[in-house]
Amino acid sequence: MVPLAGDAQALPEVGRPMAEMLMEPWENLLHYHPLMAAVLLIPVGIAFLLYGYRLYRWLVVIAYVGIGVVLGMAAAAYLGFNQSVGIMAGAIVLGVLAWPLHRAGWGLLGGILFAIVFREVSAVMGMEGQLQLALIGAVAFLVGVVLTVLLLKPLIVVITSVVGGTLLALGALSLVALWPALGGPVEKAIDARLYLPVFIVLVLAAVGSLLQILDSARGRSKRRKAEDKG
Repeated sequence: MVPLAGDAQALPEVGRPMAEMLMEPWENLLHYHPLMAAVLLIPVGIAFLLYGYRLYRWLVVIAYVGIGVVLGMAAAAYLGFNQSVGIMAGAIVLGVLAWPLHRAGWGLLGGILFAIVFREVSAVMGMEGQLQLALIGAVAFLVGVVLTVLLLKPLIVVITSVVGGTLLALGALSLVALWPALGGPVEKAIDARLYLPVFIVLVLAAVGSLLQILDSARGRSKRRKAEDKG
């Protein structure tokens, strides 16, 4: 893994997997700029957890702007043109498309999330082989797209909670990494128990889902009272 500045100046190796290119900017951010990662990820994670159902269209736009930034950065590195242009182009194109096509965008986001979660769970359970994990990811992606589109409202709550829990956990771990006395034991605990990050995300997602359901119920109650008064 190389710093972002160096990556912007050089073409990627021939045959380099696209997945590695897409993940490297995030890994660099977490590794080289943990404080910036925490400042970015923790507030966004809390927003996903608490207000995902209310703000899901905007959250889709934000998520796709982020994906556009990564895609633009990867395309700039691969094609050898200015990285800033690639970042701006990717963010604008995907940000604009996500708003009018938010249902399709939401389906793709759900599919990506399902693929990541099922692939990580399969890896933790000891499944090996790139082909096997790729097939699991592909099937999970298709299932995620279909379920997200058909069961839009309940899955908005679940998916935004999982995304929020993931971002919050990553931000918190980045913050903890700034203090070696605390970060060292945490890293050792995670290395010894690979299921621990998944468990933490699921607990945060469960809390977020419950809070969103309660918030939605309060909103419906207020609307009924307003209609009765009217």
